[in-house]
Amino acid sequence: MVQCANGHFYNSAGGSCPHCQGQGQGASPMQGRTMPITPPRVDSWQNGGGNHSPTPKVQPPNPSPAFDVTGGQPRHQPSDEGKTISFYNKQNGIDPVVGWLVCVDGKDKGQDYRIHSERNTIGRSDSNDIYVKGDQTISRDNHATIVFDPKRKEFRLLAGGGRGLVYVNSDVVDYTITLKEGDLIELGDTKLMFVPFCGPKFEW
Repeated sequence: MVQCANGHFYNSAGGSCPHCQGQGQGASPMQGRTMPITPPRVDSWQNGGGNHSPTPKVQPPNPSPAFDVTGGQPRHQPSDEGKTISFYNKQNGIDPVVGWLVCVDGKDKGQDYRIHSERNTIGRSDSNDIYVKGDQTISRDNHATIVFDPKRKEFRLLAGGGRGLVYVNSDVVDYTITLKEGDLIELGDTKLMFVPFCGPKFEW
């Protein structure tokens, strides 16, 4: 047995080393073999090793509060568009009292009711601006309407749309009438005295 230059033992009677045939005596023992390629480690990318760069993770941008998360459309902020607001509310951000009605006769005797700028409906239901809940002879909705005109600084009383009549100082109101301090308004079995606050001598 003899040993070739690459370290193989073989029978010299057979000629040259059978392991090194076709590779030459000086060839590497791994020459001609298929070797698996090991991919570079991921941590080597992070540490700067290798020729590859990791794909960075892209974080989605934080949605702006002014945009809808689902559609990317501008969020609609609450607004007063389409709402009816009073003259004083529009000018000063408030809707102050401009006068009162005081019940002087009826089931709610002694009760007072605030009058605000522009239209104030009067009725038995709490859906009205001024509601007299104790008198069943008053129409449920809009038995009458009391109006304060902020430009002329005057009060007027309008008859309602129902069957119930409204009187001022015992005179029936067919359409509208100007109110004066101390006027007595009669609706059903209730009498209300008119007490103005705003007028020629005072305004908000």
